[in-house]
Amino acid sequence: MHCPAALLFLLLASGAEAFRICAFNAQRLTLAKVAKEHVMDTLVRILARCDIMVLQEVVDPSGSAISLLLRELKRFDGSGPYDFLSSAQLGRSTYKEKYVYIYRSHKTQVLDSYTYDDKYDRFAREPFVAQFTLPSKVLPSLVLVPLHTTPKDVETELNALYDVFLDVSQHWQSKDVILLGDFNADCASLTKKRLDELVLRTQAGFHWAIADGEDTTVRASTHCTYDRIVLHGERCQSLLRAAAAFDFPRRFQLTEEKALNISDHYPVEVELSRAACRVQPLGLPAFLLLSLLLPLLPPQLDLVA
Repeated sequence: MHCPAALLFLLLASGAEAFRICAFNAQRLTLAKVAKEHVMDTLVRILARCDIMVLQEVVDPSGSAISLLLRELKRFDGSGPYDFLSSAQLGRSTYKEKYVYIYRSHKTQVLDSYTYDDKYDRFAREPFVAQFTLPSKVLPSLVLVPLHTTPKDVETELNALYDVFLDVSQHWQSKDVILLGDFNADCASLTKKRLDELVLRTQAGFHWAIADGEDTTVRASTHCTYDRIVLHGERCQSLLRAAAAFDFPRRFQLTEEKALNISDHYPVEVELSRAACRVQPLGLPAFLLLSLLLPLLPPQLDLVA
């Protein structure tokens, strides 16, 4: 869909709603952890920002932690119902984790899901992939592929993630896919040279929305871009409005010590528009109209977002 730049400004000024997809390594999320009031309070405020949240490091065999979290989330945010989708416990040893999607069920629904068949055992926790509906005529559905890598095998797992992309693309006949999670894709776990040699970096069509160098860690002593969101597909990328790590300690005015009770990672997130709108070169009438409109725009408008 094509629209002049003046219309784009009008759409932004009217507060056109975006759809926010997030990923968060919640660091050993257990029932005992979420039962702590200060932890629960922060977690629900983080979750309420997102239309779909992919939680990692959920260590909750009974499912009680997620049930409690969902109950408190519904109490905190009455804007609409929430639901969740959980993987089985995944892991090579007695220590196992789950991937859990928490989503606003009045905005999106799960169409299908499956755990990737890791026949060569390349993943410590194989991706639990899901296809969701989107409130967009441009892109009515989208595939999400979460991954929490193990630091010792980052390169192997991230290269194998390309095979997961091929598998889901064939399974659902869609190239519009988002890969997201704690990739451990920086610092001691993965050098810049090895990062740039990954298949997901050398193959065309993948957009790494969380920029290299953006800190996704809570500790002041670290500055690493561990957590990532990677978009594939022309329609998906055309809807991208913004991408960033969410600095929840700063937003919620938490000390580092208190923030670390929640996680040592920031959530990462992308905002997708509900309609694609490519800016066209301005002709003179459009330029004059835009000149008249600019002084009328509210000063707090964030044109980047």
